[in-house]
Amino acid sequence: MSDPDSHADRTSTVLHSSLTGIGFSFFGVAILVALAAFSALTGGSGTVTVSLAVVAVLGAGVVFFDMPISSSFDADGVTRRALLRRQRLAWDDVDRLSRSRKGMFRSSKMAPTGGLIAVRERRNYTLVDRMEGHAEFVQLRASVGESGERLGLGRIAEPPIDQAPTWLHRSAKWAPDNQG
Repeated sequence: MSDPDSHADRTSTVLHSSLTGIGFSFFGVAILVALAAFSALTGGSGTVTVSLAVVAVLGAGVVFFDMPISSSFDADGVTRRALLRRQRLAWDDVDRLSRSRKGMFRSSKMAPTGGLIAVRERRNYTLVDRMEGHAEFVQLRASVGESGERLGLGRIAEPPIDQAPTWLHRSAKWAPDNQG
């Protein structure tokens, strides 16, 4: 039985998605909305206009409700924070943790060096879109605790020692222990 006041029971690690990834996602949706609006103004409500509008709405839904801005890891699970939604995944419901493949033009044989994903049955939940810093990975392993072994946290690619932390290009309030 663990002591409820112990430090290990209270630790959590917050990892942030890249500002570039978030920005390009919003930019892509803005272009889709602009194309749908332009098509509606110039061509009416034809098949192309309706198709563009549906794709724009679906894209906006993904960006606003599913694109993680940050994820908070603790001993019980992970909380994904999107712009308009928070989603809690308990470790008991997650089969394993893995890494996404970084970049568009990578083969399936290249080592995954991207952000963390949670795998549950056939569904992959993106937790962050970039690899965390080495110190963040060490803190993440401590935060996840005993569940980390079952989730395969020790088998995924570790960040290099010189990998920048995910909070680096954020305001100082995101830095742990005021390191910013």
